[in-house]
Amino acid sequence: MPKIVDREKKRAEIAQKAIEVLAKRGFQATTIQDIADAAGLGKGTIYHYFKTKEEILWAVSEQMFRETERSLGAALLRINEPMDKLAALIEEALHITDDLEHIFIIYSELWLMTVRGEPTGDFVNVLKRLQNDMTNLVASMIREGKKQGLWPGDTDADALAGYLASSFDGVFAHYMIDKENFDIKRVTNEFIKFLIKQSAPKND
Repeated sequence: MPKIVDREKKRAEIAQKAIEVLAKRGFQATTIQDIADAAGLGKGTIYHYFKTKEEILWAVSEQMFRETERSLGAALLRINEPMDKLAALIEEALHITDDLEHIFIIYSELWLMTVRGEPTGDFVNVLKRLQNDMTNLVASMIREGKKQGLWPGDTDADALAGYLASSFDGVFAHYMIDKENFDIKRVTNEFIKFLIKQSAPKND
């Protein structure tokens, strides 16, 4: 009797091996054969689940984003205060995992390729969508805080959210450059304390 294969599970296993290879060898340099070798599968088997390296990357990115959404969503259900929600989001966005490090390395390479005018498929649109989703989520929390008087009435929620969401990439880049000396948890906690302090009602 033929062995029944869980297609989604198999795709996830292949994708996991793929991002490790893509991060180590580089997106351009890595071949489907490299991925097949790392996964211990035949090249034809990889093509049965994924047509291109780009498809593998998008699948991993989507999976990570969904996992972040689920984790953050579960945390937010237990939180009422907007600043506490924002703090939870920042902590989740800067939570370090091996997969996140791999994805950051790959996306950094693709970003440089884009700057140089080299073809990267639908990379820019995918990145914009992920960035917009994060920015919109932050902006909604800031607007909620404005209603409660935690932010000045003239605060531009969209602009501030854009800055905060973009800062996540900068903090993560510093960590990747100097892991031994850059304490990302300490930096994250201090930033959250500063942000909450700035939003606290001021006594006249």
